[in-house]
Amino acid sequence: MTKKRLLFPGLLWGLLLLAGCSALTHSVDELEKNTQYEETNSSEDHYYKPVQTYTGEEYSLPNGDQTDQIAMEHQEEIRDAVKAFFKETYHTEVKVHHIVGAAGGASVSVESIGEPHFYSYAIIPINKKNKEIDPTGVWSQEGQVETAIVSGLYAWINEEKFNKLDEYIEKKVKKHPIVGIDEEALQNGVGNYHTTSYYKVVIYGGVVEEKLLGAYMDQPDRSKEEWADRLAGENVDPSMIGTLIQLYMEEPKIDPSKEIFDEIVKYLSDMEGLAAGQYGFILHDNTIDKYSGENIKDNSLERTYPDEIIKR
Repeated sequence: MTKKRLLFPGLLWGLLLLAGCSALTHSVDELEKNTQYEETNSSEDHYYKPVQTYTGEEYSLPNGDQTDQIAMEHQEEIRDAVKAFFKETYHTEVKVHHIVGAAGGASVSVESIGEPHFYSYAIIPINKKNKEIDPTGVWSQEGQVETAIVSGLYAWINEEKFNKLDEYIEKKVKKHPIVGIDEEALQNGVGNYHTTSYYKVVIYGGVVEEKLLGAYMDQPDRSKEEWADRLAGENVDPSMIGTLIQLYMEEPKIDPSKEIFDEIVKYLSDMEGLAAGQYGFILHDNTIDKYSGENIKDNSLERTYPDEIIKR
């Protein structure tokens, strides 16, 4: 699986495959350039580490070293400004988990408090010359938080169906030498939209967004039943909903198991009672890029675009 494959599978799968706030500043050219450099000029150990020990602390963005220290010196101001931004703009209370330097500012990873549950981020501008932050200039990439909110609502509405998916994956994790990603890594920038240790859910448009987003902006504190009622009787288009499962081999220095991969793909294909949407699965080796929170190696086994598993 190549970097170019990740970047051009269609917008929905692009959102699913890009980790955290890397989508903000990693352009296609930058990613391809970095990949070429890594493949030809560095050892794997410099970039990758075992997924079990990855907490996201090394997560970084291009040119972030220019603003990292300034951001660290203004942590409390940044936390307060970002919390206020989410409360005022999206009527949502969030926890601030991780602050990392980015070009012209700092990227701030957040997690919603309560339901709907999602991860997202915001950017706070930093004046490098004056070493000052701009608490009134906090912003987020267009559609980023909105997509996260709707994805969290969809997962909440279909909580029982996603619980079924959770139970299945947990059984496989106990049966086979495979693992998910640590929750701390999700909090520190790898998580985006509705993300768990095993999968990410993304809603991009369609009737789900149409019925839920405006209602949330008007009145976010509805019950799960009230949100479910808004989708009752609607024809939900699975092509607008993606769930990507990503698991890792437990043991180091071995390729992903084709036997385990095939077993999980078959069961997912046959499983009934899942929430409507497209489902994909990737089984990686034991490693993860400590700077991007991704595994983009060619040995990963995948069942994704254009051969997704469709549930209606």
